[in-house]
Amino acid sequence: MSPYEQTRKRVLKRLFVGLTLFILSFFTLGLASIFFTNAMAEWGEAAPFIWVFITTVFVTLLYQPISHSYSWLFKHFIFPRRSHALSSLHRLIQELAQTSDLSELSNLLVNTVAEVLQLKTVSLLLKAPHGEGYTVASASGWRVADYRKLRFLPGASVLELIKAAGPQILLREKVMRSLSWQEANQITKDFDELHATCVIPLWVKSELVGSLNLLAASPEQHLTEGDLRFFRDFSQSIAPSVRNALVIGQLKMANEELRDSQSQLLQSAKLTAIEQLASGIAHEIHNPLTIISGKAQVLLLQKERKVLDEKVEEVLKTIVSQTRRAADITKKLLMFSKASTSPREKIRLEGILEDTLSLIAYQTSLEGTQMERLVAEDLPDFWGNVQELREVFLNLILNALQATGPGGKIQIGLTFDKADNLFVIQVADNGPGILPENLDKVFNPFFTTRPEGVGLGLFLTQQIVHRYGGSIRVESQPKEGTLFVIELPLENPSASNSSATSETATDAEFSLKTKEEWL
Repeated sequence: MSPYEQTRKRVLKRLFVGLTLFILSFFTLGLASIFFTNAMAEWGEAAPFIWVFITTVFVTLLYQPISHSYSWLFKHFIFPRRSHALSSLHRLIQELAQTSDLSELSNLLVNTVAEVLQLKTVSLLLKAPHGEGYTVASASGWRVADYRKLRFLPGASVLELIKAAGPQILLREKVMRSLSWQEANQITKDFDELHATCVIPLWVKSELVGSLNLLAASPEQHLTEGDLRFFRDFSQSIAPSVRNALVIGQLKMANEELRDSQSQLLQSAKLTAIEQLASGIAHEIHNPLTIISGKAQVLLLQKERKVLDEKVEEVLKTIVSQTRRAADITKKLLMFSKASTSPREKIRLEGILEDTLSLIAYQTSLEGTQMERLVAEDLPDFWGNVQELREVFLNLILNALQATGPGGKIQIGLTFDKADNLFVIQVADNGPGILPENLDKVFNPFFTTRPEGVGLGLFLTQQIVHRYGGSIRVESQPKEGTLFVIELPLENPSASNSSATSETATDAEFSLKTKEEWL
């Protein structure tokens, strides 16, 4: 298929127009010589010039109508597919120039090119937003999971080849013939990873923005010299639009990172104030609470010697219960204080998870809660504190239990991402979910939607996770359940099990799932 031979089409149309005008002029002169013989005799020697003038006027008046007629014939009958493809790609250039969102531009470009040219795969390789190298921003004919993990680092063979070729389009077969077999093996691998036989570089001056990579639907589809010239012009037209969208995307990311930094600074200031408050509470309130609780318990122990009024006994029990609750709050506040240091050791996260589930086994069986565990095999050791991590598991699981109620379903996942060296903990429930306006508040101290709740569980969990350099996020919709995802980096790889960090995959590895995939 050769839909873009503009020069050939233009020359062919002009040839048809000229031939038509010549035939019409010759026919007109023939008719004139028959019907205007007397007039020509009267004109004498001026007759040839007059007829040349008349013919020129005739040709001038008929040129545009005849040219438009042939354009219409070419478009609708002679080259219908070519005209459609060409006009579609020209419209695409205009649409890309008006699109500033990188994701929208990438999807529009690859999908339109794939549809118009009827190609098997099309991909857009661009500079990585973070870090070095190039990544696939969008692709048609690929699975998203496949192209998202593809990255070409600086010095990659295909990148060096593109830079050396400049604006020239790279055709796989032609490139292979010009390389040694060692170089050809690596380039073949790169072309296979790109699912391409044709690489169209996108240059803006001396900057390589990326490349548009094409794979034909069948071996019969070949690119001619006319196609290559068109694609060079096409790449020069779209490259500035792609680069502008890339720069705007980088500015947006930088702006978001700045907002995140400001938010973290503000949160850090809040935490400092809370830590100071917690320290004061611990010294000023915890000890009096302990004394009050102790006195009340002493009076309760003496009830056998001295008969107490039932109301007095009930009041004493309430005092003991509430002072213990207040003391527990002060202890939790102290747990995230900077002054508190917890010893860390080499531990097994799956063991801590099992211990935590054993603690609440009676409650889950009593309420008929369905617990499902998805734990990968051969997890590496983690360097941490047992009590802190048990608190993390316990807070998330208890929250899920309280959300689902009797007969609910809870799924707990524990995996290790070898690519990023991260432990991934997921806790999902099929409860009523969290209202959108509350999603940003769930980790705030003392925020709770339960009347009997304190609102420190998730806040404390977040602080523990942050101490380990990890992250925690929540996904939830009303009536669709809730998913908490924690990512903990393997801070001390030397202390971990060396066999667990090998590249050998196990049968029990699980990929990160969304809330909808979990439940």
